[in-house]
Amino acid sequence: MLEEIAIFNELSNDDLRNLEKNLIIQSFKRRQVIFHEGDKPEWFYILLKGKVKISKCSADGREIVLEIIDAPDFFGALAVIKEFPYPATAIAIEDCEVWKIGRDIFLEVSNKYPRFNNQILHHITMRLKAGVETLKNLALEDVLSRIVYQIFKLITKYGKKVSEGVLIDLKLTKQEIAEMAGTTTETAIRVISRLKKEGYIIEQNRKIIVKDIDRLFELIK
Repeated sequence: MLEEIAIFNELSNDDLRNLEKNLIIQSFKRRQVIFHEGDKPEWFYILLKGKVKISKCSADGREIVLEIIDAPDFFGALAVIKEFPYPATAIAIEDCEVWKIGRDIFLEVSNKYPRFNNQILHHITMRLKAGVETLKNLALEDVLSRIVYQIFKLITKYGKKVSEGVLIDLKLTKQEIAEMAGTTTETAIRVISRLKKEGYIIEQNRKIIVKDIDRLFELIK
């Protein structure tokens, strides 16, 4: 199972089997918390099916989504490796299947393989950079620009060409869009309504279609 995930290609068959026999498989329903910010880092998580959002609470209590994890991928690694509490909360945004490996077993195996460790740290670094960019965007831009920025982030990950434009192939509620942009649900509803009314986007079954990417990009220049 694990060899199907790219980062585990460096491990020997024996070590893969050792990890696999120590896997615990869990299912999570949509909106169920997998771990909370501040929890002890007891598990390294592998997302086998579904999508998970990684979020933090702002000073005024709003939830801010830093990243969406798409299967197959891993999460919770930085806290496990550095042995500090999980720095953010992980929540299922659709029904998920998750594998988890105890911290001691994971470190025992990963410490044998410097290249494997380097791949994980590189992956973590890229995520941290993306998270910093999100926080900078939330601090500097107006709400319209923040929501458009998030739409472009989603296009890079979930965009598919369709006859009407580019489909973001991910179902999102207005609350989830608001959390990604660091605003209120009511404000997100108003902005999305404006973008639809002015012909920038279409909504179909909780999915967004961007009609003209270049035209939409003009809003954040």
